[in-house]
Amino acid sequence: MQTKQERERAFHNEAYTDLRRRRVWGFYDVTSASHDRFRELLAAESPAGKEVLEFGCGLTTQAMSLASQGARVTGIDISDVAVEQARASADEYGVTERTHFVRMDGESLEFADDSFDLVCGSAILHHLDLAKVYTQISRVLRPGGAGVFIEPLGHNPAINLFRDRTPNLRTPDEHPLVEGDFDLASEYFGQVDLSFFHLAGLLAIPLRKRSAFPKVLSALDAADRRLFKLVPAVRKHGWMVVLRLAPSLSTSRETASPLD
Repeated sequence: MQTKQERERAFHNEAYTDLRRRRVWGFYDVTSASHDRFRELLAAESPAGKEVLEFGCGLTTQAMSLASQGARVTGIDISDVAVEQARASADEYGVTERTHFVRMDGESLEFADDSFDLVCGSAILHHLDLAKVYTQISRVLRPGGAGVFIEPLGHNPAINLFRDRTPNLRTPDEHPLVEGDFDLASEYFGQVDLSFFHLAGLLAIPLRKRSAFPKVLSALDAADRRLFKLVPAVRKHGWMVVLRLAPSLSTSRETASPLD
């Protein structure tokens, strides 16, 4: 019987080798707004000179960009293949001296308390036990530091139907984030800021190869911003959420729901 970590490692070693998910990569063309927000928050942390921990150093790694901005980046991944590919990319980008990549379980970090100014990751938290990983992130973040993540959401019935029909593209342990996961985050962090994306924007997926795609997507993204502001309850039905997690400045935990 494989452990979850063994299942995840085996799946991602194969996925990073055979690129089995490439047939759905085009769908992510509609997610530019959420990824822009993710990179904007990373830049806002002024990474130059800071110690950064990145969860997941596979295809979506930000390590090269952050290292190019002057950060010292440690990247971890459960996949041996991802780690080797990240090392090769660091050499290609000329940032080997500012990066370090190692295989590690994100639920059990092998770093001392208060080791990092910034912890980040793309589509990684939903592979992990959130209580364990929130504990680890909070522990290794220095006072004044922040965690910045972009993750898929788990409430949209249409997206969930697609997930159910394509089980070979994901592991059985994945759990896209739901409302309770944000409430849980507020037990570990003094500040939980959430930005939701891509509900109306999903309608642009069939048009992604058409010349009108950029204008249509821009209009749909604008519609989402208005809709989420007017009807906050529908935000959870989007595709992506960007999280900024900041440690509490006191010993007490803030318990107010971040969705209020």
